[in-house]
Amino acid sequence: MFMVSTTVLRRVLGWIMAGVLVVSVVGWYATRVPNEIKIATGEKGGQYYKLGEHLKDSLEARTGRHVIVEATRGSVDNADRLLSEEADRTVDLAILQGGAVSMDRLAVIAPYYPEVVHVIVRKGRGIRSIADLTDRTVVLGSPGSGMRKSARQILEHYGRPERQDDREGRYFNSLLEDPALDGAIVTSGMDNRDLKELLRTGEFDLLPIRLAKAISAFSIHFKEYEIPRGYYSASPPVPAESVTTVATTAFLATRADASPKLVTEVLASLYEEGLQLKFPLLIPRKDVLSWSPIPLHPVARRYFDPQDRVGWLANVMESLAATKELLFAFGAALYLLWDRWRRLKERERQALVKAEKEHLDAFLEETLQIEAAQMDTTDVKELQALLDDVTRIKLRALQELTHEELRGDRTFAIFLMQCANLINKVQMKIGAHASGSRQSDEGRSPRN
Repeated sequence: MFMVSTTVLRRVLGWIMAGVLVVSVVGWYATRVPNEIKIATGEKGGQYYKLGEHLKDSLEARTGRHVIVEATRGSVDNADRLLSEEADRTVDLAILQGGAVSMDRLAVIAPYYPEVVHVIVRKGRGIRSIADLTDRTVVLGSPGSGMRKSARQILEHYGRPERQDDREGRYFNSLLEDPALDGAIVTSGMDNRDLKELLRTGEFDLLPIRLAKAISAFSIHFKEYEIPRGYYSASPPVPAESVTTVATTAFLATRADASPKLVTEVLASLYEEGLQLKFPLLIPRKDVLSWSPIPLHPVARRYFDPQDRVGWLANVMESLAATKELLFAFGAALYLLWDRWRRLKERERQALVKAEKEHLDAFLEETLQIEAAQMDTTDVKELQALLDDVTRIKLRALQELTHEELRGDRTFAIFLMQCANLINKVQMKIGAHASGSRQSDEGRSPRN
């Protein structure tokens, strides 16, 4: 019973070790940079897509991995792709607009740039304030976009969430093609090429958001912001006067369980590969913490604030945990290899013992044949030959059957006893016949 319990325990321990090894290998695999990195952005030609292409160049140069920039409907769609379980939809990185989506199970790598709310209206339509947008045809952005979400938030603050004819799914540059459109609420970086082209036509005005301070107090994602006079055009200046508005932040995000190595490489690609030369609106590294109301990924927090002792301690603990898991996995691998080697040796031993037992059975069979033969003869020469055969069988068995386990087996002891008894029996029989022959010879000799 004890032997059975020990065997079961050994098997259970082996399975546990194998499980730990598999988990450790999976953990190592999860901390590597994927061979192919996918970035969810936004509309083709938009600011998100353009920024995704800049990041693609930096990431490929730094990691040597293939990077794919995917056009999407915007922030909501991007968050869904980050969390998707479908292999053909899931992405590794995504650009999200602050406040547009829930960050549950997501993590911010870095705030990218300010996204400024532009309330654009067509000139000559008598639209002088957000209140005048009532019953007007206004583009708010595609479903699933952060632009649409922020536009709704602004209108809700003014108490006019559903009082516009919303041309759902239209991109704001449709204003250039469709005179029926009265305006658009566009949340975008100020370097957006399409936005610049639209405002430089001179056909549109920018309305101020006079409740900007109240909106920024109401939402952690909005800050009061000012678009400088003449930013989009110097002559004539667009806007004609500085415009008060609000701005949120575009974030680069990933899954909360994303590989720390991936996050590290992305941060280096953002701030150490000259990306700011290509994209001047990128928030400088020194200002990141003030632009990120959402907690950063632990790796990003340590990157932007090396003096953060909590982050440093977390890093140390994480390293210790990783080292412990690696050592445990190494020990598990050694144990499994040893157990495998031991099992092979055990099978070899059992096969050898089995073969020698079969050989011993053959020797026993030969001694039984000699036993039968000696019973049927009294010829001394034949008996002497049988005695020699028994002796040879015994010597061969001692030479060929060398395994310690077999030598200690009861069958081997019986074989040796059989040989000894048979030798004694044949010797006695030879001696008896020899003595009888001498007496017979003495009886026939002449008396003196």
